[in-house]
Amino acid sequence: MPSVIYDIAIIGAGASGLQLLYESLQADSKKEMKILLLDSGDRSSKSWCFWEDNEHACFPFLVEKSWDKMAYVSAKGKTIQTDISPLKYQYISSDRFFTYFFNELIPHDQRVTHLKKWVTATTEASAFNTVHCDDGDTFYAKKIADSRPKKSLDSKLIYQHFSGKFIDFVQPILDESCLTLMDFSLAASTKEMAIFHYILPFSQTKALIETTVFTQLPYDAQAYEAIWHTYMDTHYPQPYQVISTEEGTIPMGFHADTNTENVFKIGAAGGFIKASTGYAFTRMHQDAVNRAQNRPTHIPRRFRFYDQMLLKIMKNEMNRIPEVMDRLFSRVPTKRILQFLDDKTTLGQEIRLLAQLDIPLFLKHLFR
Repeated sequence: MPSVIYDIAIIGAGASGLQLLYESLQADSKKEMKILLLDSGDRSSKSWCFWEDNEHACFPFLVEKSWDKMAYVSAKGKTIQTDISPLKYQYISSDRFFTYFFNELIPHDQRVTHLKKWVTATTEASAFNTVHCDDGDTFYAKKIADSRPKKSLDSKLIYQHFSGKFIDFVQPILDESCLTLMDFSLAASTKEMAIFHYILPFSQTKALIETTVFTQLPYDAQAYEAIWHTYMDTHYPQPYQVISTEEGTIPMGFHADTNTENVFKIGAAGGFIKASTGYAFTRMHQDAVNRAQNRPTHIPRRFRFYDQMLLKIMKNEMNRIPEVMDRLFSRVPTKRILQFLDDKTTLGQEIRLLAQLDIPLFLKHLFR
């Protein structure tokens, strides 16, 4: 019998692993848990955004900026601006997130053993489960939460690539109360790529402005840089300074990993990225809460079906995506769209929403 058997071993210290760590500690009323956090050491900068009402906010003490106004800009340049309250669009930087966990929470909680290790495999058994590391170390736990994603075998997988810059304008030109969720006004989309721009204004001068690309093609830094500069030259010819950059890739697909009660996947590896949008933070958080309280996480199957339909259109008619989004945002209230994208609408609301879209387009891909 091993000398130490942890209550749970969490593999990976990203958004999903740290949220599960936090919620497990919160649920441990007797403060008797033993938690092992195995961390590869990745601290690459990321922005985590999500929309929630204040009653269900996750990590409100880490939110750096929130907006209750949201804009959508169509391919023809028409702006639709909406007050989304009681929802708020929230922003948490990975720098602040990691600082809280690694400088404040973990060092001061004796229930957590934090080790920088590279995990190679896990083994499940009836008495306890084993984590194997590349240096030969092994650890034992009653439960294992594994955030390591498997490489997709889907040769036609859609990716969401993003290439953005945090910038500081010389003059105060921004409306800091309103974010732009999607701006399709730059005619850059093609049969292979659907392209829009995303703007988070932190003040009247500072913003994150990002080129977002849905495509099956690999990341093309040079092409995205050129598109970003064309957008800036067209929409913001004012002088500015680049503070920092942010880039990355999110796989837009489904995962079929098999979970058991005691060894399970979390985060992207567990399928908690919304397949059609790339949003994941609140999904990961809800799964963390459920896991900590020994409840299953259930997402109605019909939402997976809706995601599959949109992904099929992306794979076969990528150039139609601006048209689909324009029709959606011009005919459906933004708050209802956000509820739908968060899997929080009723079937009746979904039927009314889908009825506003190009039905022949979706039916064509239904049987594809």
